[in-house]
Amino acid sequence: MTGFTRRPVRRALAATLGIGLAFAQGQAVATEPGTDPPEQSLARLAAMSLEELMRTEVVTVSGRPRPQIATPAAVTVITGEDVRRSGHRSIVEALRMVPGMYVGRINSGSWVAGARGLTGTSLTSNRYLVLVDGRLVYDPLVSTTFWDTVDVPLPDLDRIEVVRGPGATLWGVNAMNGVINIITKRASATAGTLVQAGGGSNGEHGLLVRHGAADADSGWRVWLKYDAHGDFEDPAGDSLGDAWSALRGGFRRDGQLTGAVGYTLQGDAYAHPRAGQRVQLPVPGENMRFEQVAGDATVEGANLLFRAHSGRDAEEGWMLRAYWDHTRRDSQRYGASRHTTNLEYRRWLGWGERQQLIWGVQYDLTGDRIDNGPVLRFDPSRRHWDTLNAFVQNTTELVPERLFLMLGSKFTEHSFVGFQVQPSARLWWTPSEHQTLWAAVSRPVRVPSRFEEDGLLVFAYADVGGRNVPIGLAGDKDLRPERLLAWEAGHRVQLGPRWVLDTALFYNDYRRLIGVPESIVGSFTDAASGATWGGSVSASARFGERLHVEASWSELRTRIDGPVYPYEETGTPERLAQLRGYLDLGDNVKLNGALYHASRVPLTGTPAYTRADLGLAWRPRPGLEFSLWGRNLLDASHPEASGAQVPRGVYAQVVYSLAP
Repeated sequence: MTGFTRRPVRRALAATLGIGLAFAQGQAVATEPGTDPPEQSLARLAAMSLEELMRTEVVTVSGRPRPQIATPAAVTVITGEDVRRSGHRSIVEALRMVPGMYVGRINSGSWVAGARGLTGTSLTSNRYLVLVDGRLVYDPLVSTTFWDTVDVPLPDLDRIEVVRGPGATLWGVNAMNGVINIITKRASATAGTLVQAGGGSNGEHGLLVRHGAADADSGWRVWLKYDAHGDFEDPAGDSLGDAWSALRGGFRRDGQLTGAVGYTLQGDAYAHPRAGQRVQLPVPGENMRFEQVAGDATVEGANLLFRAHSGRDAEEGWMLRAYWDHTRRDSQRYGASRHTTNLEYRRWLGWGERQQLIWGVQYDLTGDRIDNGPVLRFDPSRRHWDTLNAFVQNTTELVPERLFLMLGSKFTEHSFVGFQVQPSARLWWTPSEHQTLWAAVSRPVRVPSRFEEDGLLVFAYADVGGRNVPIGLAGDKDLRPERLLAWEAGHRVQLGPRWVLDTALFYNDYRRLIGVPESIVGSFTDAASGATWGGSVSASARFGERLHVEASWSELRTRIDGPVYPYEETGTPERLAQLRGYLDLGDNVKLNGALYHASRVPLTGTPAYTRADLGLAWRPRPGLEFSLWGRNLLDASHPEASGAQVPRGVYAQVVYSLAP
């Protein structure tokens, strides 16, 4: 598996920065009219009232901007300011702030994340769709998200929209349990120069350099970042050999093709100079023999995205998006290289007096090449597949400004499973501009992964009749897509200027669940069924202009039926809770704290734990900030999603920004 070379991605990293710098030529260094410098933008966001925050527009549910308080779904918006004040240093860690979202760290560089159950392992955390600026980062090889490659410069993050519940009508197959939509800022909002550097315990350190400019019609930025983290330990205190480092660079250019048509061109490339692994592998050709192997994996990739749009915030408009994505992951277990090309067109318009229609088509072509290893093998080792999607969704204003109905469906032709229909309906009532009650029913599907179709997970090699043959879990080309009938309801209300309450309930009825046979050895089966049910309640409160408090509580229950090994029943915490507070100690000093609680996970033997984070930030003058964070302060270490011990940590950071 070492035949893959890193040179193409290194060239892509250099080319990515070169393209961004080329776009910089001739640009005026001035902020766009009506756009505040970054320092003022953060201050304005921090000072927003709860009513203004509830008017934050969300696009992931309906495809068009809609105030969060009037969005008919269990949706949470994490702003860039939320992430900055939380002290989280990655996108996946920031998802801990979402009510009901389980985030478990497997080791130094791996996580599982998801909501509403069936998210306990890297094999089952496969029903959440993740996008970065409209580009899918959900990996079809094993139907999961490799969070170590989902990375953007956090100062460039505009918001993360997280939908807990199906998003199939707009986003298609595999948006079964929800959608995580990561949206970065326009280039005009990041004009100037920024340098961010930090370091702390556990070998953790990072550096980000970004520069950009803007004029009245366009803007650009280029950036380069480096992050590293040391080894985790097992319960006995021995190193897991999983230290990692990541180098990533990118650019973004926003401008106007014509007076009415805007565009975005953006891209980035990454490579992990270090991606430590220490694993026990079966030895091919040897009867029941295993060996421990340590070394660095190859993790690299690059992508390029173009988007043109007209009428982005208007009642009528369109969007055209195209992207190319390349990933490569070569480990001691197996190697994989994949290319994806995606083209999408969306159109929205009002018709009649009370109708809003959005429709679109999308085509995706993916090809991979697998370097079979001692643990994971594929037959065929090369494969191409495509997906053709079309969707239509209409919103009807049944009672002016009060009662609304959204009906829609996705129509998909996929190489693995053929033609699929994914309908949904949402009804919501807004008795006032401060309150929304909603209900929804959806029937999304999940397509089997390439692994579930063509793979073989080898547990050992055994002597059978004088021949050493692999024993393990094999794919099945006849697997049908999973189906879910999801029922949801919720209530969101603003109680005066201080309080917002958000409640959501759900019942998920799964059919044709793809699972592992009871014997574990054999082939994947789609004969399972099951259900998850539960709910969450969250509250936001503002006490004056200086104290902001967020709290949430969620409950989950899971049942798995059928001839499968029911490990998913006990692979996700039944209870999650959090309490976060942001306190301004004057104009230039910020105190931030959080408590996160997760109940026990029987599958992995993970006991319940409570995590405490505390941070202090000081801005001695505009453009300069020092911050100090303590994480996992209540104990020296604890496990979250495996035997790896997540340690207590301290991290210090300085940010210097120079407005143009």
